[in-house]
Amino acid sequence: MCGRYTWTATNGGEFKKLIKEPEQPEKPSYNRAPGQSHPSISNQSGAMQWDNMLWGNPKSDSSPKSFFPINARSETVQEKPIFREAYLENRCLVPADGWFEWQVIEGQKYPHHIYSENCEIFAFAGIWKIINQKKVFSILTRSASPSILHIHHRAPVALTENHWEFWLDEKQSQDSLRTLTEASQPIWKAQQVSSRVNSTRNNDPEILNPDSGKQSLLF
Repeated sequence: MCGRYTWTATNGGEFKKLIKEPEQPEKPSYNRAPGQSHPSISNQSGAMQWDNMLWGNPKSDSSPKSFFPINARSETVQEKPIFREAYLENRCLVPADGWFEWQVIEGQKYPHHIYSENCEIFAFAGIWKIINQKKVFSILTRSASPSILHIHHRAPVALTENHWEFWLDEKQSQDSLRTLTEASQPIWKAQQVSSRVNSTRNNDPEILNPDSGKQSLLF
């Protein structure tokens, strides 16, 4: 799954072949969390557009239809009523340069930052919908690559530059989109990081420093 992520090169320059840089670049963020507003790129009637969207919308007993999970399984996203319309009509890119996952060892959780080993530029495959007049997005996930499988069995779907326009193309078929989400991923590398990432109040480069606690098991 994906419950926190990083995007620190926030001027948008890496996406210049797809879209102009945003007029007001975001500040670097080392701990992007659900329920917060984050940059995204979507196709609005043929025009690429930067937008700030909320990441997920929690369950509410008073308004159950407003629920939109932070993650959607790519294998079943087209079958689930909660995701189907967004998947077919409202896809987006979520710029990122890594994400966090927690490895469980002897009942203890150890956070890791997972990023591209060769610094390949990517964005997460996202879908969005409007809830209470606000745009809300979910990140697609898939089976984790072998290099990070010992940390968690799921990972976000990462799209490299040559796949961005395809993902945002409103005319793509369901079969083509499914093939894209199953395509090979960047070569991932995981590094154990500070437990300070556990709190969303902490959002600074020191989060990425190795923790002095127990090191993860490598397989």
